[in-house]
Amino acid sequence: MTSTLRTLAGDRRSQIVLILSALFALTYLFDDFGLSAPYPADVAIKAAGIVLLAVFALIHGHRILALGLFLGSLGDIFLALEPAQLPLGIAAFGLGHLVYIFLFARIRLEDGGRGGWSRIAALALAGYGVVMLAWLQPYFGDLQLPASIYNGIILVMTVLAVIGRVPPLATAGALLFLVSDSVLAVRLFTGYLEWAGPVVWVTYYLGQAGIALGLALDGKSARADPN
Repeated sequence: MTSTLRTLAGDRRSQIVLILSALFALTYLFDDFGLSAPYPADVAIKAAGIVLLAVFALIHGHRILALGLFLGSLGDIFLALEPAQLPLGIAAFGLGHLVYIFLFARIRLEDGGRGGWSRIAALALAGYGVVMLAWLQPYFGDLQLPASIYNGIILVMTVLAVIGRVPPLATAGALLFLVSDSVLAVRLFTGYLEWAGPVVWVTYYLGQAGIALGLALDGKSARADPN
């Protein structure tokens, strides 16, 4: 974290992009408190915070990371449309996670794995995923197949973040993303946790920001895309 702050200290352009991203994210948070912008402005506000994180990744030469973030912003758009386009949102987020899987797998192959504790954490995450998937199956309805596939994809992404030498900020981001998607799935498919909108948004944005900052500011040339 300290090295990340030092890297950003002298980069005014990155600072501006990140501040704007955070401001858009904070603005969209008011949607869950009955203070939303008129439609479709609220859709643009929701997507803008993540789009700016993708711009941040591009500034630091990470086109693949930027692609994952852009796909996330596309998923945001599909879910914020009226009516919400849930299958397309699931597809966009799933593709974004596949991009993160590629990046985390590359780190695992290049740098090796973490200590024994990471295997225990990976097993715990896998167990959690199986329990959640089994519980939600009756609620998925027509979306049973895509929702189940998505569940597997995000679990693989999170496990790879834990077992590989992924920057800590990006690992924390992956875990926050899992928390956000878990709460969102319960809210969308079961009708429970209707109060949890702010939890979903805050953990989601911080998850995306953690992945963006952690990978873009890793400091290793191997992380950047080849020219």
